[in-house]
Amino acid sequence: MTKDIERSWARVTGWLAAHARGSYLTLRPPATPTQIESCERELGMELPAELKRLLLVSNGAAEFDADGEYCRGAAFMPGDHRLLSSAEIAQQSQGLNEIVAGYGGDMIGWWWHPQWLLFARHTAADGLAIDQRPGHGQGRVGEFMHEDHTSFDMAPSLGVFVARMADSLDNGIDFLHYRPAVTDRCLDWRVVLPP
Repeated sequence: MTKDIERSWARVTGWLAAHARGSYLTLRPPATPTQIESCERELGMELPAELKRLLLVSNGAAEFDADGEYCRGAAFMPGDHRLLSSAEIAQQSQGLNEIVAGYGGDMIGWWWHPQWLLFARHTAADGLAIDQRPGHGQGRVGEFMHEDHTSFDMAPSLGVFVARMADSLDNGIDFLHYRPAVTDRCLDWRVVLPP
């Protein structure tokens, strides 16, 4: 199962290399096992196996280049989210944990939960998350909306999410309510409104 995500991610990165070079060039080198262990230590939980495999191939996408210039092409995940590095996953998820701990109450499990992991982020502070709570929904991927709530209806697992992303790019089909497009050598996702 974990090998499937590597094959799907290779399809995504191959498509980026051929059609959206500006996005492809933002990919960081693989994470090291030490970097992943550090992330897990900081979070106090083990990362899902599929997320580890993904990070061991691409440790996120760089938001800024070596000269400090913003790289718009880094936000190439569906919904224009940027894949986070292992260090950023720990930092961003911990930041949300601290916020929800301060407010508590009804926000826990609706807005954010300490057993959710943010693995991709939008410039508007929204993101993509994985539900790590034990039970039938463990591993689901959803959208964290910082001014609303989080819903886990994008995919039953990260592997399925990446496979659907690859299918969308390869076949020019919609990914839920997002449609892939290339602008200035960067992959964008346009919102598709229901008929």
